[in-house]
Amino acid sequence: MLDFKRVALEDKDIIESFLKQEYVMISDVNFTNLFLWRKSRSISFAIVEDCLVIQTIYPSQKPFYFFPIGNGKKIKAIQKLIDFSKKRDEVLEFHSLEQESVRFLEENFANQFDFKLNRDRSDYIYSTAELIALNGRKFHKKKNHLNKFLQTYPNFVFEILNKSNIDEVLNVWRDWFEIHENPSSGLINENIGIIEVLKNWDALNIQGGLIRVDSKIVAFSFGEIVNQDMAVIHIEKADLRFNGAYQIINQQLLENIFSQVRYVNREEDLGIEGLRRAKMSYNPLFLLEKYDAYFIP
Repeated sequence: MLDFKRVALEDKDIIESFLKQEYVMISDVNFTNLFLWRKSRSISFAIVEDCLVIQTIYPSQKPFYFFPIGNGKKIKAIQKLIDFSKKRDEVLEFHSLEQESVRFLEENFANQFDFKLNRDRSDYIYSTAELIALNGRKFHKKKNHLNKFLQTYPNFVFEILNKSNIDEVLNVWRDWFEIHENPSSGLINENIGIIEVLKNWDALNIQGGLIRVDSKIVAFSFGEIVNQDMAVIHIEKADLRFNGAYQIINQQLLENIFSQVRYVNREEDLGIEGLRRAKMSYNPLFLLEKYDAYFIP
């Protein structure tokens, strides 16, 4: 039997040691995301044949796994997962597979898996330089919102998130969340995750920033660099009473913290219509398609 351990802060180094062995583009498996969402579902990991295997179980659902990560023996690791699932009377499912992982399964486990594109979970990948400059007709509306903010609040201040202001951000976020009268389960889980990240800011070693207007925090965001070419943005929040606040924090965070990377991954839309429109309105370079794979018993 495989021994899966619930993800905790103490596991950051070991999980990241495996992630560094590969060029991972998907947003799902970096440690901050695992940590952020670990209280909304069971997120565990095991080392199988010198590979990192992450297991996720949503309430009242069967487990699924992410593709084995690292330089270990992936074929043997996958076979062990097949056997492990059979013994538990479960069907092995892999979620959020990049196309390279799909090809690996097709080549090494021919006709043993069914595959399905999961559009709702596919990541939006943008040009960092484009989102900083917002030049051209395709960014016309975004640039107008940005310019409106700059004209209305010319003395705004961008600050790096650090121990000097993190408690203030935490309190501001709690105030913003309380405005929601009937928050969805997704918003409740996101709220728990944001608080957990902010409380453990220094230990997580991620990067973020905030926008002030007349000393008042009106937006904040945080993310991290996940490979030599890409940053992922985990959270972006703004006070809607300040027109253009979302546009300014997006632009300023990239310009001041992540300008050195070519791409920015702004994660998936979860099939939420409004979120999909918002992400498409920033003109992604491409969608990083993710596939689910189901073992055929």
